[in-house]
Amino acid sequence: MLAREFTLSPLSLFIDTLRLAGDDGDRSRRVAFDWQIVGERGLPLRSSCGIEILPTCDVGNPESYDHIVVVGGLLKATHELSREKEEFLLAAARLKKPLVGLCTASFALARYGLLDNHSACVSWFHIRDFRASFPNVDARADSLYLIDRSRATCAGGTGAADLAGQLVKKYLNDVSAQKAANVLMLDRIRSVRDPQPISDMFPGATSSLVKRALLLMESNLHESLSIAEIASQLQISNRQLERRFALELGMGPADAYGAVRINFARKLLADESLQIAEVAFRSGFISASHFSRVFRQHTGVSPSELRTRMRPDRDANPTKASL
Repeated sequence: MLAREFTLSPLSLFIDTLRLAGDDGDRSRRVAFDWQIVGERGLPLRSSCGIEILPTCDVGNPESYDHIVVVGGLLKATHELSREKEEFLLAAARLKKPLVGLCTASFALARYGLLDNHSACVSWFHIRDFRASFPNVDARADSLYLIDRSRATCAGGTGAADLAGQLVKKYLNDVSAQKAANVLMLDRIRSVRDPQPISDMFPGATSSLVKRALLLMESNLHESLSIAEIASQLQISNRQLERRFALELGMGPADAYGAVRINFARKLLADESLQIAEVAFRSGFISASHFSRVFRQHTGVSPSELRTRMRPDRDANPTKASL
């Protein structure tokens, strides 16, 4: 099921992994897996990049399927799913069908309460908005995908191929999953312990452990985690975490956490509708005065001074490229 303005890459990567894994060679036969694009017949479904796809079958009875996969789209789109699709999805949940959410489909599933009391994988880019909207979901941004009982979610992009690869391993075997990855020019099917890509703030971060710790920090700014809580989630000791950070980044996890907060605050300062106190609050500082003091220590200027310097950049109007 495709949401309005769905993202094209998770859809194609998920299906192609099943296609390539489920047949010999590259003949595109639907041998081990089959699929349908469910929708209102004759009505094209427009992706976020403008490409349109026609449904291959009407919205019918979810009993006909083993899994229901929802592909999310732009979050600004209103009423992501039509009334028929909503009823189909809720009926599938009542039948206890496994539900899969690709990319921002985690938002759609959560709106219907279908992720309550489950762990869900959300892109680091959207994790704060998701947590604010759905407190009953254990939302995480430190992995590419998550499978929690009959719910599977992924952050999007190539993570959709990794999630599909795990389903191939479950229903077929590891060899078929790796074959699909090879044809798609992916070096392997990544596991749930592989982290989402992080920003280039810390190019020295090479181990998955340090990357996951940084992602936990980036996705827990407003309500900060203690270093002990981060270490506990990674199932290592505080001392091990300190040692890995010192080795790879040349600083402790607490200093890295502070740098992540300051970096996030710099981005928020570009939005002049936000008061300095609101920027401080969202970045996890106890007060505006504490924020201003720490910000000046890191950057050499106050938050208001940096905001003033950033104003000319807002008028830049990049030229669109047409292909």
